[in-house]
Amino acid sequence: MKFSRILPFSFCLLIIFLLAACGDSDKEEKAENSKADDTKQSEEQAEQTRVYESPNGEVEIPANPERVLVADQDYVGYALALGVTPIATTGWIFDSPYFKDQLSDTKNVGDKTSISIEEVIALKPDLIITYSEDKYEQLAKVAPTVLIPFGTYNYREMLTEFGKILNKEEAVKAYFATFDEKVEEKKKEIADVIENDEKVVIIELAEKEIYLFGESYGRGGEIIYNQLGLSAPEKAAEEAKDEGWASISLEAVPEFLEEADHIFIGVRESENGDTEERKSDVTSLTMWENLPAVKNGNVYDYKVQNMYFSDPIALSHQLDFIVDKLKSE
Repeated sequence: MKFSRILPFSFCLLIIFLLAACGDSDKEEKAENSKADDTKQSEEQAEQTRVYESPNGEVEIPANPERVLVADQDYVGYALALGVTPIATTGWIFDSPYFKDQLSDTKNVGDKTSISIEEVIALKPDLIITYSEDKYEQLAKVAPTVLIPFGTYNYREMLTEFGKILNKEEAVKAYFATFDEKVEEKKKEIADVIENDEKVVIIELAEKEIYLFGESYGRGGEIIYNQLGLSAPEKAAEEAKDEGWASISLEAVPEFLEEADHIFIGVRESENGDTEERKSDVTSLTMWENLPAVKNGNVYDYKVQNMYFSDPIALSHQLDFIVDKLKSE
């Protein structure tokens, strides 16, 4: 009798132990699976992001950003040149003939000096690019933000950096190959009419000031001096060397232009629109008619909004414009 009672009891204990063992095994398996899932998720997240070494330090950014917001208009052309249309930007770039059609789906979220953070948040960007240190902290709270101070790189270096940021490095190579070929073709077009030692000056008239531009501050300087290989008179080049531009007095205009074979001149529109009157302040100077460029008919007007930017899209258009003007002599 005792044996018959012990047997069922032992069998029950065995079942309990087996069930406990199975439970422990299940827990271990679940723990292993959970650990594997966490590892896989971490690997996937790592694949979805990259670390970009910006002038402002390391930034973790999307591996392939899809909603890029360019917070400053001067950088928009770099994204467009690589086939990336920003979801939003700021400024008056929307009125520029080079960009108007390409930005039809891009939202304007501010002017040249400010940006609407509320609109930025609503657009849910996954990457923001800016040169403004004043905007950086606010923007960085919305999405990963790359800060590249203006003037840090020349246009080739800047496009290379954009290629890294946007994961479009092959597109950078393709752009340079196409653009460099175009430059060589344009050089041949002016070879018969422009000597290498001919001097070119770029001036721009504002309402109260007159500016002289060099090779690194837009207005076609990159094309004229760096791509086409022409040069400015020594005095003009020295004056604009440090900043890429210089403010000069009305009285000093002739001395900066007297050795110029070609003059590109732009007039900024004032509030009352008297651009022609502003231009006449210079062209009515006693020495103006005696300048070599004026005598030879080598003075070319340009629209400021067409020559303002120095990104790849703008430079390609400026190359066409400048060569056409030089050929027209």
